Amino acid sequence: MFHSIKAQIITIYSIVIIAFTSLLLLTIYVNEKDKVLELELKNSTKISQMHATKLSQDFAQYIGMLKVLSGDFKAVHNDQETIHRLLQRLIEAGGDNFINAIYIDQALNLTDANYNRMKALHPLLLTGKDWDGKEFNISNPINSSFETKPVIMVSVPIRNDKNEWSGTVAAAVPIDILPKKLASIKLGQGSYAWLADAEGLLVSHPDPSFIMRNRATTEENPDYPGFNEVVKQAKLKNNGYGRYTDLILDESKIVTYSNITYLPGWVLYVTTKESEIFDGIYEILYNVIIIAMLLMIVFLVFVSQLANKVTKPIVKLTQEVKSVVNSNSDYFHGIDSKDEIGQLSKAFDSSFRKIRTHTMHLEKMVNQRTQEIATKNSLLSEQNDQLEELVSKDPLTHLYNRRAFSRLLDKELARARRHKSSVTLAILDIDHFKKINDAYGHNVGDEVLCRFANELSNNMRVEDLICRWGGEEFVILLWEATASSAFRHMDEIRENIANLQFDTVDQVTFSIGMATMRHDEKFKDWLHRADDALYKAKETGRNRTVIDCNQPPNES
Repeated sequence: MFHSIKAQIITIYSIVIIAFTSLLLLTIYVNEKDKVLELELKNSTKISQMHATKLSQDFAQYIGMLKVLSGDFKAVHNDQETIHRLLQRLIEAGGDNFINAIYIDQALNLTDANYNRMKALHPLLLTGKDWDGKEFNISNPINSSFETKPVIMVSVPIRNDKNEWSGTVAAAVPIDILPKKLASIKLGQGSYAWLADAEGLLVSHPDPSFIMRNRATTEENPDYPGFNEVVKQAKLKNNGYGRYTDLILDESKIVTYSNITYLPGWVLYVTTKESEIFDGIYEILYNVIIIAMLLMIVFLVFVSQLANKVTKPIVKLTQEVKSVVNSNSDYFHGIDSKDEIGQLSKAFDSSFRKIRTHTMHLEKMVNQRTQEIATKNSLLSEQNDQLEELVSKDPLTHLYNRRAFSRLLDKELARARRHKSSVTLAILDIDHFKKINDAYGHNVGDEVLCRFANELSNNMRVEDLICRWGGEEFVILLWEATASSAFRHMDEIRENIANLQFDTVDQVTFSIGMATMRHDEKFKDWLHRADDALYKAKETGRNRTVIDCNQPPNES
């Protein structure tokens, strides 16, 4: 049989077709597998980074809330009702993110929002010198005496005017909220995200039995060979990926990881079945094999008649496929015919189109996730601006508060020393303001303060810094103002306001104490001289302007 030319042609042609198809499938598999794997790893790494960034932004927002409200705790003086009210306000601000809030005073007395009290002895609750050099602290999950489930304590220190620790305010974040946050960014099919704290303890995982029981350690686990190497990498690099085997499920898995900025030592992992990554290309290869087998059967029947006709298109098709595979071209010319070679060409074209479609889908998904992160960053920036406004401005007069004034003062004084400019400090105190409150009520007193602040703003220059120092006392920093020019200007404002007609209150007067900054003078000494001048103004009859005696109004 094999001595006939027809049999030889059929046999040789069959061998050639089998070899050609195998070579083609192997070429497609080798070239496209690495591309798909590389793209999937990049996508998975970016997704883990987006998850980590999302968690970091959430905890940064918690810290911002605590810092905004921590200043209100400075004057509680162990007033339990005030402490409870402030803690409740903190929980309301955090919404579902906070299930409790605590306050620790200098005597290490701990009070929570539910009126529970105890000594703050837990080692993860920072007190005293533990706060040196720290602006915030985020603990590993702890089992609180007041809560039924583990929580993460997010805390900030409360410091007095000497920048010494005077207390701690903290919010309890339940760990069961973490899976909800991780679910806000969609993962690919077969992928899942999980979280380990600084000790390697799992605090979030799709399998609830793993949470608060299993650990991600550098020691080899016989059930997950290779995963300990991934943990070692995560301790050395912020982002990366690795492979390990799940012997329990008999699966090979790829895991990407990313460290979380605001949670030092915490690592976010995204695990994906390796088989899921190559499902698309395996399907393409399977279709190609099926089509190739069908065509081989047809070719074996009609090869004697079609040998000459088929040989040339086969060679051309082989060249086209190799050209596309080796050159990474997006265009496949193929063979335009209605016979089996044409069908094979269409099958290859369809395979390449599917591969390109899969690649474009992955790129689109990465761009979409990037846009989500950009949108969330924009929202966080806007919220930070609003928090900065709340922290810096007095809510009644909309002038700078004492804290903001102290922060801006260093920049202004540095600028004055650099340019060798004259700067004058004025302290203003409304005369008999307590009598206004006692006679007409605090609402009228607030109206007087607002009108008074508005008149000051209208009569001062843009470069002058105006601050409500506290109560009815205001402080103004006059830029490029000598003692004499500052005296004339402020005394003119005093006379103008004294002649104004206020609603309900006929006349409002105020006293001014002023001092011009000396060379290398400390701010507290400068403020003390201005305050002494204010005291003299009050002592000599009020409604007058007094400048420091060492700097008379006629100095140049």
